[in-house]
Amino acid sequence: MLLSPAEKQYLYDSLSQSSVIRPDSRSIHQYRPLEATTSFLPGSNGSARIRLSDGSECLISVKSKVVSIDPDASKDNLSNLIDVDVDIVGYRDDSNYITNLKFQLINLLHQNFPHLVLQLTSRYAFKLFIDCIIISHSSYPLSLISLATYLALKTTRLPLLVSDPNDLQVAEYPTFSDDWDNARTIEEILVDKQIGTEFKPPIFITIGVVGKNLLFDPSVEEEQVLENGVIVSFYNNKVITPIANANFAINSNNSNFKGLNKTVLMKCITLCNQYCPAIVKALDTLIEQEGDQNDESIF
Repeated sequence: MLLSPAEKQYLYDSLSQSSVIRPDSRSIHQYRPLEATTSFLPGSNGSARIRLSDGSECLISVKSKVVSIDPDASKDNLSNLIDVDVDIVGYRDDSNYITNLKFQLINLLHQNFPHLVLQLTSRYAFKLFIDCIIISHSSYPLSLISLATYLALKTTRLPLLVSDPNDLQVAEYPTFSDDWDNARTIEEILVDKQIGTEFKPPIFITIGVVGKNLLFDPSVEEEQVLENGVIVSFYNNKVITPIANANFAINSNNSNFKGLNKTVLMKCITLCNQYCPAIVKALDTLIEQEGDQNDESIF
């Protein structure tokens, strides 16, 4: 929805004053209400669907495939075991918009994922293919995709390896248990391999800047009057790199767009460290309650 000049000015004034008044009455750190479902695609190792109150909807499917790896490869060379594809209705797959979203997601996961959990044997590993489909959206969808990817990866289950993991001297392809009940989540594999105790995928948080005020999860109306947009990465209960700025209002002319100073950037980091753990906890709570009810409203 495009706003008239008068509507933009009124909204800008409402968002830039000391007591922020957002169009939907949210607080500055509050996300829009959303509904999420996990593990609903029987042909996928993991899946999730998120629907926002404005009608935006994102589907994520995670599938695994056994691929060969270099036995002498370092841990860093295992980062190519994750591939991401983004499809948004109404956009070409080779458009700059899609390419930029895909790059940001791949870059975040390549740098902040326990890739050793995907290694099966000395010569083989799982490769994860994450397919992101945006059925409808109005505001910048990166955070929406990121939260859905978090849910899908947290509920991803991988078959149990039953063959010998030490196969350097044996020309043997990995074999797995036929019982899907023996499949394990990434967190369970993480614990078994003594790499860590919990698995929390990285997420992106989008923050709008208006004057001295910062707005979590800006709506499509708010995006049209923002002075800047900040994309913050959050992983392991802290803000990490990359941190980037962007103009979220891609479908309208935003004449308010300005540069970003370090004071605003530090404030973004502080707010994310303060409020993002609650976002991650809400997502984890949904997964824990999934056995009782498939559709859960969070935030």
